[in-house]
Amino acid sequence: MINIKPEIDLRKELLRVKIPGRYVGGEFGIMEKPGASFSVALCFPDLYEIGMSNQAVKILYETINFETSVSCERVFCPAPDFEKILVEKNIPLYTLETGKYVKEHDILAFTVGYELSATNILKILDLSKIELENTERSKNAPIVIAGGPAITNPLPFGDFIDAVYIGEAEEYFNEEIEKYSRIKSAGGSREDLLEEIKKSKYFWAKNKNENVKKAVWNGFSLSKKEQKLIVPSIATVQDHGVVEIMRGCPNGCRFCHAGIFYRPFREKNIETVVEEVDSIIKNCGYREITLSSLSSGDYSHIAELIKILNKKYSGKKISFSFPSIRVNSFTLPLISEISKVRKSGLTFAVETPDIKHQRGLNKEAPVDRIIEILKEAKKMGWNKAKFYFMLGLPFFENEDETDEIINFLRKVGRETKMQLNINIGTFIPKPHTPFQWSFQLVEEKAYEKIIKIKRALPDKFFKVGYQSPFMSLIEGIISRGDEKAGKLILNAYKKGAGLDAWEEYFKRDVWRTAIEESGIDIENDICSNKYYETKLPWDDVNLNVGMAFLKEEYEKAFSGEMTSACSNDCEHLCGACGNGNSIFKNENDKEIEKILKEFEVKKGDDTEVRSVKQKILFSFIKKGKAAFLSHINVMNVFERAFIRAGVDLNYTTGFNPKPKLEFANPITLGFESEDEIASIEILEDEKICIDDLGNYFIEKLNKALPSGIKVTKAKLIKSILCEATGKKVPSLMSTYNGGIYKITCSNSFTAEKLYANLENKSGVNIERDSEKNNILNLKTWKTESGNILNLFKFLKDEYGEEYPFDNYAVTRKATVCTMSDDIRNDYFLCYD
Repeated sequence: MINIKPEIDLRKELLRVKIPGRYVGGEFGIMEKPGASFSVALCFPDLYEIGMSNQAVKILYETINFETSVSCERVFCPAPDFEKILVEKNIPLYTLETGKYVKEHDILAFTVGYELSATNILKILDLSKIELENTERSKNAPIVIAGGPAITNPLPFGDFIDAVYIGEAEEYFNEEIEKYSRIKSAGGSREDLLEEIKKSKYFWAKNKNENVKKAVWNGFSLSKKEQKLIVPSIATVQDHGVVEIMRGCPNGCRFCHAGIFYRPFREKNIETVVEEVDSIIKNCGYREITLSSLSSGDYSHIAELIKILNKKYSGKKISFSFPSIRVNSFTLPLISEISKVRKSGLTFAVETPDIKHQRGLNKEAPVDRIIEILKEAKKMGWNKAKFYFMLGLPFFENEDETDEIINFLRKVGRETKMQLNINIGTFIPKPHTPFQWSFQLVEEKAYEKIIKIKRALPDKFFKVGYQSPFMSLIEGIISRGDEKAGKLILNAYKKGAGLDAWEEYFKRDVWRTAIEESGIDIENDICSNKYYETKLPWDDVNLNVGMAFLKEEYEKAFSGEMTSACSNDCEHLCGACGNGNSIFKNENDKEIEKILKEFEVKKGDDTEVRSVKQKILFSFIKKGKAAFLSHINVMNVFERAFIRAGVDLNYTTGFNPKPKLEFANPITLGFESEDEIASIEILEDEKICIDDLGNYFIEKLNKALPSGIKVTKAKLIKSILCEATGKKVPSLMSTYNGGIYKITCSNSFTAEKLYANLENKSGVNIERDSEKNNILNLKTWKTESGNILNLFKFLKDEYGEEYPFDNYAVTRKATVCTMSDDIRNDYFLCYD
């Protein structure tokens, strides 16, 4: 088995790509199991920053690694620049933990969050050198499985996915994985494993005779998870901690696939949520926490929960937000409470403006209520809001809803005088929902409606964005199609499609050609209404919601009749609560009061901001995988490491508080360093002896840092004021005076050339290594004009775009800071 070390084997190539940190791993919290006999390559089929924002990836990674004997490693879809490098160098795609090739794992498991990642699945198979079609795979190929909310119609994926897991993974998936590990250990073949997988009632496979059902985790409400998650070193799309407070949704919106997929509705109690928040802050270091669910405002006693969390954490600048809130659960005290540390945005998913049609969706969002909320919010400092609408809902097959949307928004804008950001999508009637029999708006009509809305709303007050109706059409084909949709996906990929959810990468011409060749009648097969008797491609998948209930809800939609919210004693008879699956809602008011009182008297919350502030100066190494992190990445890494290490930080004031962290001189991405200098302001901690603080700081912080970053020295400045002058100690960056570098050239010829170009440069001292002709030692310092040589810029200007890192490896050996005698004692990491 060959494992690749990207930071070594692909060093030159990584510096040619846009975000090299995507491809090196080494994050805080990774798990390696070198002795495991069975391994899973876990993949969210999109770019790293999307995949590492996905909660399912984090849950699966943590549970497989901590709760089973199986090894789980991650892999994501590369961007085109890195994909080109892998192809040119004939290197198979590898997992981030150990650099093991994906094709050498026992299982490749995809978690699919949206349909437009379909071609990415094929791209990952192809780059891993795994046969695209499952009938062509060898006995040594990994078994390719998938799961997630976007693959509950598995038929389009049947030719390239071996099996599809339906439902939630926590309770049953780990048992299945352990079983497969035992089969392999006993000498079982790939075929033996596949046969065992197909026996499971939760796994769908092409040509499997019996229906499959959704797995449900009934332990959700009772679980108390110690959050030990990977913390990405580069910025991700959802770059914050997530605590899931509810699973499922009580409201039953008729268009919502997630509401069906995650039934039954379940809540965690307040005490459990607070414990998980505490865990994710201490173990991961996040200061922004999302209280996640499909409709967080409907969590029982949500206001009490937020008050408890703010009481406990606001003094430490921890902020909380919701991913979504219904208008009817939107209260200004709640919004005020949630925005105590950081103001979150105001977002209204209206979908359709007319109240009768809203009731048809089983979701009310009255315009007068929204205006009332926004007027009060404006008094509290908000000046803009975001709105979501859908075109082509089932009520509008022969009607034009655009005038209603335009008038709705004009009224809101006129009465609130706020900036309104509008997002318009084309409705897709998803499988397993009450609207699964509905039509989908064709591309041309959707464009006409979008353009009409954009032209009617002036840019000065309204910012209108939309998803391409053609992309929505592709999503509809994949989510609602049959085997022909699978052939279309394969054909589009072979013609060059990939990363289709990204507007910049989406190739319309490729998809249009592939559709023309597919034999799919878009208007009849995808976009037309269906009869109840029509056999649908997903009929052999049971999400535990009965067909009779879906039909009843579909018919209620057109009469504007609403269905009450799910509750512990509801009588909907949808089917989700049978067979051992049940709703859990916190409805015991006495129990809630008891919990609230316990938190009110609990000591040690430490929310008071101490007035005594001190500064710690420290030096650190940045090498290996960490060399591929940008300066802003390093700042975020340290911020979270301080929190994990239990260091109480001093923050800036204002809209977005940040720790008072300072660096003498950011090092160029791709350069290694043995001596970076930084400082951090902390709040005085009486528990720590001042003389021991340096060692305490180093020990705690190094345990909290990712691979390649290590603190080497640290010392306390007794005051942030200079003893000699009484003024603030000068900024660290203002004392930066240069650097000492080691430059390793590819050969003595390039060393000679570089030496000749830098020998007489002002502010530079360059010497040859006495023993190795290809190594140069370089010192840079401030000149009278105050400039310091930017080594990277010089090399790039001197040698052009062909230069970067092909012929040189650069290590900063020391960062040089100098200062006047009267403040020298206040700093300690000084070099003359």
